[in-house]
Amino acid sequence: MTLIQKQFFALVQSGLWGTTADVTLFDIQTDWQQLYQSAKVQALLGIAFDGMQTLPQELRPKRDLYLKWCNTVLQVEENNHILNQEIAKVFTLYRANQIEPVLLKGQGVALNYRNPLHRQCGDIDLYIGPKNYEKANKLLRQESTSEHEENHKHTCIHWHGVDIENHRVLSRLSSPSSDRSFQQEIARWHGTSACRNLEIEGYPVTLPPLSFDAAYVLMHSALHFLNEGIGLRQVCDWANILHARREEIDLKETAKLLQEWGLSKAAKIFGVVAVNYLGLPIEELPIPYTEKDIKTGEWLLNDIWQGGNFGKFDQKRKQRPKGYWRGKWYTFTRAGQRCREFGALAPAEARWSPLMLAVHSAQVQWNKLLNRI
Repeated sequence: MTLIQKQFFALVQSGLWGTTADVTLFDIQTDWQQLYQSAKVQALLGIAFDGMQTLPQELRPKRDLYLKWCNTVLQVEENNHILNQEIAKVFTLYRANQIEPVLLKGQGVALNYRNPLHRQCGDIDLYIGPKNYEKANKLLRQESTSEHEENHKHTCIHWHGVDIENHRVLSRLSSPSSDRSFQQEIARWHGTSACRNLEIEGYPVTLPPLSFDAAYVLMHSALHFLNEGIGLRQVCDWANILHARREEIDLKETAKLLQEWGLSKAAKIFGVVAVNYLGLPIEELPIPYTEKDIKTGEWLLNDIWQGGNFGKFDQKRKQRPKGYWRGKWYTFTRAGQRCREFGALAPAEARWSPLMLAVHSAQVQWNKLLNRI
């Protein structure tokens, strides 16, 4: 591991868990510009900033970079506040129309962080289910400014300045047997008292059951890794839910779900990164890794380090071409290449993923054609 990496992980661990960063790794020659860039690439500027704050004044970045970093973190906080306010508004709208959405990932996961406002946020994902899906879309469209292409799982609507994804299907696994187990588990808890009720900035929201959520956060990251790549923030999300909810979570239930979904190997490999690089206690993993998994975990970390958040910073990655079909072909071939290269992470998913990607794309085009007739 390079010095920059050692320094970076010292800052991240400090920011995640509230410990003091190892001062022996830093001196007046520390390349803070590179550390800032690494945190940006991994979508961890707020977390690394918290870690940097534990260092003595003389070891911190120079004034210009420090102020730049401060302003960036303030913007992260503001973006989180905006998203939290819009979550309250959309939940209020849906509940007034007898729809109870379930908040997925994002701001729900942020609640597990020591400082939720310092997790870099994105959009709002809501599981609606098939029954109220069209009704929910219609409600948002009354005040929307734009809309992305609908796929087989969800519609993304730009509403009050933020993107909201209404999910008809919570998610899908490519392996038919794994997906069958996944969908059965969702049907078991959706619309029941098994869901969790938590507050985001004082407003009550509904989240999936905890054991399911811990498995789902890992599943979502593993699928993104196979298709396009992920940043370290996704591993932090998983580590935080396991650590913050360690007194409540049923790790045996989470492990059972991961096994049924064909993600035992992924859990072990992600566990290597979470424990050895992020500092998560090994006993908090649902499926402990073995000695032979460590090298694969290092391979995972290397891809994360090179590619950054959703693989966008990979220097080897070709730019997505313009044009609908050329873009689709690019997505398909990139996913196929990554599944061949990194299939050991989740073998069944890697085998089925390219086929199901093609099937789902064909379904979207067929539905478009039917709507035109």
